[in-house]
Amino acid sequence: MKPSIACCLAVVVVAAIGCGTKKEKPFEGRHTVGRVDLRDVITQTGEVQPVVKVELKSEASGRIDTVYVREGQGVRTGDTIIVIDPSRLRFKKQRIDLAVNKARIELEIAKRDLDNAKELIHTGTVSQRSLVDIQSRYDLLDIAYRQQLLDLKDVMDELSKTVVTSPMDGVLTSLDVEAGEIAVSATTGFSGGTAIATIADISRLEVVSQIGEVDYVHIEPGQKVVVRPEAVEGAQTTGTIDFVALSAKKEQNEELGTFEVRIALDSIIAGITAGINVNVEFVILEKKGVLGVPAQYVQNREGKYSVMMAEAQGPREGKVRPRPIQVGATDYRNYEVLSGLKEGDVILFRERPAGGPPGQGRAQGGRGGP
Repeated sequence: MKPSIACCLAVVVVAAIGCGTKKEKPFEGRHTVGRVDLRDVITQTGEVQPVVKVELKSEASGRIDTVYVREGQGVRTGDTIIVIDPSRLRFKKQRIDLAVNKARIELEIAKRDLDNAKELIHTGTVSQRSLVDIQSRYDLLDIAYRQQLLDLKDVMDELSKTVVTSPMDGVLTSLDVEAGEIAVSATTGFSGGTAIATIADISRLEVVSQIGEVDYVHIEPGQKVVVRPEAVEGAQTTGTIDFVALSAKKEQNEELGTFEVRIALDSIIAGITAGINVNVEFVILEKKGVLGVPAQYVQNREGKYSVMMAEAQGPREGKVRPRPIQVGATDYRNYEVLSGLKEGDVILFRERPAGGPPGQGRAQGGRGGP
């Protein structure tokens, strides 16, 4: 055999031996099974709003004569907010007063004629038919008089509505008019009337947030949440979900909808006031002191979970084999172990090569939480 051929065969044999004796990548991580805390949250933004607020509109139309308050001012029930110029209504009332007096006088005359006719019917001076006509005239004038009284009552009611007062105790969060502007009555049906002001009870605040379709199943009334204002670093308070919308709303060109969630604040802290945005953490999982292992140590093949573990624990571990386990809840950083492991067991971890089986944890869609 020629030397060149012998060298080639030697290289092939060495390469074959090298491939046949390639060692598996060693385990890089070791973890002692112990107790862990599981916590998973959904973080959204929300807006702080008063639980009770009222938008004031006038029931009378006219020029605003006087504004008695300013934005940000505290008001009590019955405090005057604005007065609409009552001149037009006062002229109307004067006309109706004259009409009422006229109708009253005509009714008195008709009453006198009716009484006379009833006395003369026995003498034959007044016929029965004439008496019926006189009675009918009196009834018509009585109706006319009552109508004028109703008109007078109506204009008096309109006059009372030229003074717009606060219907509740609170703070004037907005004032949308000034003296000299024309207010349009909300009862006319034209553009819903002029918005005058908004009064809110800022002692009772809530957070209005949105939750997506995917996370909607994890939210229910009575659930606790954590609210963090952005203005004060490290500040937080808690709240309770008070309302969850029963139907989703979809924005234009959006495939997935969102559900409105209202959260009653348990306490009001610095940095939380009406109108600001806050971060809301919906706590969907919280378990303390459960037996658990890191998610990257857990293998999942077709719904069967296992961890890598030496046959014998201690200095002489022996061969490493997969140990089947039953898992419970997960926060996508740790798995709760229901069976298959005990506290103090040592499990092993080997980094997966590129293109290997999928890992666990956040790669499966976990949110994670602080």
